[in-house]
Amino acid sequence: MMSGSTARRWGRVACVLAMWVLGVWMREAHAARRDEAPDATLRRFALIAGSSEGGPGRERLRYAGSDALAMSRVLQELGGVASADQVLLLEADRGALLAALERLVTLVEAAAVPGLRRELVVYYSGHSDADGLLPRGERVSYDDLRKRMSRVPVDVRIAILDSCGSGALTRYKGGLRRPSFLTDASAQVRGHAYLASSSADEVAQESDTIGASFFTHFLVTGLRGAADTSGDGRVTLHEAYQFAFHETLARTERSQGGPQHAAYDIQLAGSGELVMTDLRGSSARLGIAEEVHGRLFVRDWGNQLVAELRKPLGRRLSLGLEPGRYHVTLERPSQRFEAELVVGVKGGAELRVGDFVPVTLTRTVSRGGVVTDVPLAQESSGAREDLPSVPVNLSLVPPLSTTSLWGGGGLNHLALGGLAVRSFQLRGVGVAGGLGWVDGTMEGAQVAGIANVTGGEVLGLQLAVGGNLAFGGATGAQMAAVVNYSERAFSGLQLSVVGNRADEQMQGSQLAVGVNMVERLTGAQVGLFNLAGSVSGAQVGFINVAGNVKGVQLGLINIADDVSVPIGLLSLVRKGRIAFEIWADEVSPLSVGVKYGSRTVHVIASAGVSPWKDSWRTFKSLGVGVHLPVGAADRYYVDLDLSLGGWTPQLFEEGMPNNLYRLRASFGWELKRRFAVFGGLSLNAYKPPEEDPDEDVTWMPQWQTGRGASGTRMWPGLFLGVRI
Repeated sequence: MMSGSTARRWGRVACVLAMWVLGVWMREAHAARRDEAPDATLRRFALIAGSSEGGPGRERLRYAGSDALAMSRVLQELGGVASADQVLLLEADRGALLAALERLVTLVEAAAVPGLRRELVVYYSGHSDADGLLPRGERVSYDDLRKRMSRVPVDVRIAILDSCGSGALTRYKGGLRRPSFLTDASAQVRGHAYLASSSADEVAQESDTIGASFFTHFLVTGLRGAADTSGDGRVTLHEAYQFAFHETLARTERSQGGPQHAAYDIQLAGSGELVMTDLRGSSARLGIAEEVHGRLFVRDWGNQLVAELRKPLGRRLSLGLEPGRYHVTLERPSQRFEAELVVGVKGGAELRVGDFVPVTLTRTVSRGGVVTDVPLAQESSGAREDLPSVPVNLSLVPPLSTTSLWGGGGLNHLALGGLAVRSFQLRGVGVAGGLGWVDGTMEGAQVAGIANVTGGEVLGLQLAVGGNLAFGGATGAQMAAVVNYSERAFSGLQLSVVGNRADEQMQGSQLAVGVNMVERLTGAQVGLFNLAGSVSGAQVGFINVAGNVKGVQLGLINIADDVSVPIGLLSLVRKGRIAFEIWADEVSPLSVGVKYGSRTVHVIASAGVSPWKDSWRTFKSLGVGVHLPVGAADRYYVDLDLSLGGWTPQLFEEGMPNNLYRLRASFGWELKRRFAVFGGLSLNAYKPPEEDPDEDVTWMPQWQTGRGASGTRMWPGLFLGVRI
């Protein structure tokens, strides 16, 4: 039964929520008027330029031209740029670059059609410095580039510069180097987006290994589908930049040129996402199954590296490629696999685990002339002879251990330590009073009094009083009193008191009294605070925060971009529904309520008034419901709501305990955008207080269950109202 103090609290919550949602509705109503114009069709224009020469004293670039060709192909194949709308310049000088921009002004002006949305993409690969571009050593200042781009009459201008110090362009109007984040842009967006391969004081690097510059290589790979983290078959500007930023930084952190940080300056107005490439219309696609994971290298039959990416476990990817035969290499720590396949014009191809052949051994000659078999992955890293096996490693604290007698390396099957024990690889059991450490792969179990650390993959169990750290991903379980951490893909269970964290894809469960954090989850998070990028499964906690949730959020506070089923007192869903309702029914002549949640499941909080004796009494309720659109245009809908409420003599005043359960089915008709009328039927069950049977709660005919005047009474109901 609902006490008076509880009802008073629910009343305050309902009123505060009503005031909040009214303000949200007013902002959305203004946005609705602004967005009522029909969606425009899109025509995208592009200027693609490559210039190897930078003038006296500057080294000739090897891949500026091939970078430009790669960008040209991906924009034509997947980016919606027709060949007639693209200007391609190889070995361009200043005059050719500026003339091409003037030519684009003429092209775009000739395409002026009512309702047509136009975009411009300018890509440059070559030399530059802090003051401007240097095609063949002739300067084009960033100020001049901006002004000439602004003359092209388009809605959005996107500039992508792969050159040294190009971050100065983004810094010109306040753009700062930040982690990978871009403001979303919609089909109605206006403004510009400038992306640079390096910050103002960094060099942009190219590599003979990949046959391209790092930034363009990963940007093109991302645009071909590797950056499609949402899995909707489209790559947005946000996704492409994130992918190129992280992969470029990862591949250059230990390079001779030093870490390379992509930069940006965004001045866009709008909402939604700006789509750069769309794979859904491409028939020549390479699908990569969920179970494939590791770093993938995709080469065409001419041995040209077409795509490179780190594929997480449990995520399916599609790459838009040209039809032809491809060779794919899959690398994992201490493992390497290869596969060959044909991507056809119709139907594409699917890459599965069974398509790979392990490449484990190759014949090499050691310095002493002895022929040995060495794993190919070790050979490619410059490496070592096959690991010696040291079955038992007894250690007080490294290097005071039996393994040190064999040079400090080797494969252990049993590792026992006092303060600490360290193994190069462990296939068996490791036990330490303090710290258990494995440089490579651990297969089996690690048990430690303080912490377990593994540099490679974990295949089995990590159990520690303090924490478990797996830097190569894990399959199995991590159990700790303090914290569990996995830097790469994790499959299994993380169980701790304080917190769990997985930086990439996780398949399984995170259970913690404190905090759970994961980038992408297929399974469940249970804890006080749950944080995730995307979830397929459930979040159960006091506060749940996520991006897209295909499943359930169950908590006091739920926050998400999109969620299937939010259940909580307060659910804030960016792509969800918020509705303000006013209605009359057989119990209350005036009620107001707010429904908020996802597009399908919502919470309803309401308050109503009704004449009672010589004054008025108030009614507050809280419940959950589902929203079911009817028809292609969603102009009609059905809502099913279940709520619990109670009466008090006056607003926020304590009253006698009573409960009113209501099951409502309403049918709505949206007369105009964001305005609807609705009506329906309800089934009511009322448990009055024993001191006051309150037989006049409704004018509808009633029937009673239970004995006495205070027995539960039931009746059918009617209601009619409007929704904003």
